[in-house]
Amino acid sequence: MPISYNVEKDGLYLRGVEKGIEKGIEKGIAQSVWNLYNGGFSIQVIAKNLNLSIQQVEQYIQDWEAKS
Repeated sequence: MPISYNVEKDGLYLRGVEKGIEKGIEKGIAQSVWNLYNGGFSIQVIAKNLNLSIQQVEQYIQDWEAKS
């Protein structure tokens, strides 16, 4: 007798999907900060337009520069 199990309703699966989405969003924000910064926008303008603190923008820039 075959057992049927819908993995897409599993709690661990759903948590993994949620974490993946969060990481994707975080990566997109970091990329946006870096692109705007390289485009000549000030940290203050980037922070205001992306609803981030100045410290967050500075951290994204430092993290990105460390990778390069």
